[in-house]
Amino acid sequence: MTKIWIDIKNSHEPAFFKPFINKFNDYEYFISSRKYAEIQKLLHQMQIENKVIGGHYGGNKIKKLWGLIARETLLLLNTPDFDVSLSHGSAHAAHVAKIRSKKTISFIDNEKAGFANKILLRFVDYLITPKALHVGSLIEQGAKEENIIQYNGFKEDIYVADYKPDPKFTSLLPFDNFITIRPEALQAAYVKDKHSIVSDLIREFNKENINILYLPRYDSDHNLVKGMNVFVPDSALNGLDVCYYSNAILTGSGTFAREAACIGTPAISFFPEELLAVDQNMVDDGRIFHSRDPEDIVDYVLKSKKRYVDTSRSKNVQRDVFCIMKNIFNEINFGGGNI
Repeated sequence: MTKIWIDIKNSHEPAFFKPFINKFNDYEYFISSRKYAEIQKLLHQMQIENKVIGGHYGGNKIKKLWGLIARETLLLLNTPDFDVSLSHGSAHAAHVAKIRSKKTISFIDNEKAGFANKILLRFVDYLITPKALHVGSLIEQGAKEENIIQYNGFKEDIYVADYKPDPKFTSLLPFDNFITIRPEALQAAYVKDKHSIVSDLIREFNKENINILYLPRYDSDHNLVKGMNVFVPDSALNGLDVCYYSNAILTGSGTFAREAACIGTPAISFFPEELLAVDQNMVDDGRIFHSRDPEDIVDYVLKSKKRYVDTSRSKNVQRDVFCIMKNIFNEINFGGGNI
């Protein structure tokens, strides 16, 4: 049986890979993950068996380089035989696959990852990206043009397509009407501005007596809300349920805002750097509001209304991406199954 190795390194990836595992279920999967944020809790919730190998090694380049070597050594020692590696931007997976002379499939939607992209893209055999990403930028960072495959849509569409709201979700919260705030990814190497506006944001919303679900990214994020009126859950929550039931999603990164936008919930990004192409695309289309001004953000939220949830566009994106995967598997002589 064909063996696919999936390496999961970030919190959105359990939801992202679940549709692929369900669709291409004729294959045998080995799934590795790293100890970081809510990854293990989310994998457990989705009943995805995995092996924790390594963790997160910090935000600066020296620590990242050390972490790269350390985790890849662990992966080489602990990953069983496989036929192809599949990841969302895992340089670890690409390097280990290359050492073992195996093919690598990688999705990415961040053309500004800099160091991470430069140590990834040159090793990827099949690079799948949204069309919002400029091919020239990817080539400049090491990708080979003939290896790039693009699709209309966003990675979030792929798993939003299968989303069904959990009617019991709000029983996990002390309120029914609320907004959700998730801080900036300040430990990410590509985030140069290490100033958070979360405390200022929450003060403004507290003045409006708006219920706030607060989802810290790191342990240090708890310090941003000391003495403030927010609810912090004890365990990881399903991100799409959070998007569906929230009156608005506010995040210092991109994925959460794009998930909300795909579902139809008002989405606000307070990302501290120049926006990624996928985010700028949604801003230009009016699907995401971007600002670093707390008063402007509060004003936008107060005026916003949720849209009707329609996943038909996301289903079309998912189908197109599944076709891409089937073609790749056929090219590698795995057989792609029925789409």
